[in-house]
Amino acid sequence: MALSRRSRFGCRLSLACLLASCFTSAVRAQPAVAGAPAGVALLPPDEVLVSERAVIGEVTIEVGNIFDPNLPGERRFLFRLANKLHRTTRDRVIEQQLLFKPGDLFSRRLLDESERNLRQNRYLYDVKIQPVRYVEGRVDVAVRTRDVWTLNAGAGLGRSGGTSSTSLQLQDTNFLGTGKGITLERRSTVDRTTSLFRYDDPAVLGSRARLGVQVESNSDGTYRSVEGGRPFYALETPWSVYLNARSGDRVESFYELGKVTDHFRHRRDLVQVQGGISKGLVDGWADRWSAGFTWVRDRFDDADGYAAPSRLPPDRTLAYPWISWSAIEDHYVESQNLDQIERTEDFHLGSSLALRLGWSSPAFGADRDEAIFEGNAETGFRLAADQTLLLGSSLRTRWGSGGAANFLFHGSLRYYWRDFGDHLFFAGLEGDEGRRLDPEQQILIGGDNGLRGYPLRYQDGDRRFLLTLEQRFFTDFYPFHLVHVGGAVFFDAGRTWTGDSGRAANLEWLKDVGVGLRLSSSRSGLGNVIHLDLAFPLDGDGSIQSVQWLVRTKGSF
Repeated sequence: MALSRRSRFGCRLSLACLLASCFTSAVRAQPAVAGAPAGVALLPPDEVLVSERAVIGEVTIEVGNIFDPNLPGERRFLFRLANKLHRTTRDRVIEQQLLFKPGDLFSRRLLDESERNLRQNRYLYDVKIQPVRYVEGRVDVAVRTRDVWTLNAGAGLGRSGGTSSTSLQLQDTNFLGTGKGITLERRSTVDRTTSLFRYDDPAVLGSRARLGVQVESNSDGTYRSVEGGRPFYALETPWSVYLNARSGDRVESFYELGKVTDHFRHRRDLVQVQGGISKGLVDGWADRWSAGFTWVRDRFDDADGYAAPSRLPPDRTLAYPWISWSAIEDHYVESQNLDQIERTEDFHLGSSLALRLGWSSPAFGADRDEAIFEGNAETGFRLAADQTLLLGSSLRTRWGSGGAANFLFHGSLRYYWRDFGDHLFFAGLEGDEGRRLDPEQQILIGGDNGLRGYPLRYQDGDRRFLLTLEQRFFTDFYPFHLVHVGGAVFFDAGRTWTGDSGRAANLEWLKDVGVGLRLSSSRSGLGNVIHLDLAFPLDGDGSIQSVQWLVRTKGSF
């Protein structure tokens, strides 16, 4: 079965673990303890537990607070006060996300997948799930987590591409320890000023159902969205149903050489409903079949207060039923100090593939007959004990009487090499190719998306290429037990070209070099890595500043 599935993807290299979990290895290797009570053995090998059809016994949940007063350096008055003010995650919130319960057959895979699922929560710094005792055919399991501070009331500042952004925020991503998130925010960017409210409930009434609501009042329009349903929350999930509805109205811009050339108003409304089924995990793969219906309407008009644009995109309405198939290989590894600093990272080194095909027609409410296609594929490889390669690609297009429309292909490569000590060399490649793009679509490159030494949205076209080379440094410097400190030296190169309209078609390669500081809080769930960068452009004309400084919070190094 596994061979036939691989043949559907074509030949691929053998996959192996990036890094064996020392924690897991230690647990698996423990022998029975001499002198234990009769009938008690501590942690036989997993194979023995499975062959003896051992079942899950007692499941204990231990939620650690932000600081551990038993550790040196974490006994300060302010740390004890933070612990006292913080409402730790409730045990039932953790329990609801576990994929096993007392009485189930023991499965190391389900313990590991439960760990990964829990680590996706921003309010948890780390998670360890381990068997702790084997008694007369029953395996007792301990679930240990540590909270982070999730209440944010303050101001923020960011800068990239020569422009600044500010924000005022009141947010709690783990409101009163329930796992629910509430956000009130006012932010100002180069595009607009936004007042935002968002509510996220990942476990409605203690179920697997999720709900998200967002409302925005912007300086140039409004935005409303609601989404909810029961997703495929695990590899063994047998069914899913989901609804998504959005309505937005805002002013958008065309860019050339970092300058706005046109403004236009864009109104978009979308409704999508879908459901899916799966047989669960079979021979290491989870196949999922889904079907749904999507209605999306885009309307364009002149923007009040601005000159009429030289080119106004035409209105467009798509309405189509669709069917999709996806397959995910169960092959994950744990690591540290790749994209994060001193956090456990879950890397998918298996393959995944997703395909969707639909048909838009006036019979369903559309304004045209077109086939709709979307697809994406990902895979990962362990090239050596200290080297990892991740590949990804996606494609979307429509096909009608005029041929392919809004064709957009994206490919990416991410390479990690532990070149000396704990430090890491990273190389990233990204490429995009567009054909007959919808008029409002721009493929842009600049200081806000990869070329750190240049203004934002500096070049545009219908093809894009970006190279990133980065030497990442991880230190033991841990000031006040609050922030892990790292650094980077980087080189970026990229460009866009061959725009259908001729815009930016003749611009050459842009390159920059720079240095940066990385700060990763081990106590906060509000942002993973703070970037403080100085970038120096190596190309471009005299209008580009000789030094760009950037301040950003990103999800990775």
